[in-house]
Amino acid sequence: MELAPILTKKGVSLKLKGTLYKSCVQSVMVYGSETWAMKVEDMQRLIRAERMMGRWMCGVTLKNRSVSSELLEKLGVECVSEVVSRGRLRWFGHVERKEDGDWVKECQYLEVEGKRGRGRGRKTWLECVNASMKDMELKASDAQDRALWKRRLLGNRPTRACMEKRTLNR
Repeated sequence: MELAPILTKKGVSLKLKGTLYKSCVQSVMVYGSETWAMKVEDMQRLIRAERMMGRWMCGVTLKNRSVSSELLEKLGVECVSEVVSRGRLRWFGHVERKEDGDWVKECQYLEVEGKRGRGRGRKTWLECVNASMKDMELKASDAQDRALWKRRLLGNRPTRACMEKRTLNR
């Protein structure tokens, strides 16, 4: 990894490391996540990787017993779960504003034919969207007003308590 010397160097400010991390690492980690039906273990894997990298950038080990959310706050990094959720809702708003009959909008409600195995079916993308909307206290009808939708998505910035709640509840 070409960024490793910069991200781990002791003389570099934490804010600069955080900015580099957000633009070069986190963006790659969540690329395309707005269209995934994210499993709990996938999200946990992303959170675990982010926390490990946060400790790595701050020069802290697990033995130091530092809280990962505080380290990410020092770096100025937003929790990966919030980035994924906001990206998913941004894409949902885009799709909702499309004209009826548009092929992208039609794909949102596709049903796969065939026999289904025992147990619960796979988690769908719309289930993930509905959970994200519930977390951010949004309604699907809000997506029609582009300015309102964007303001609501950007206005609900995560707090450390939010980050801890999301990781415990999943």
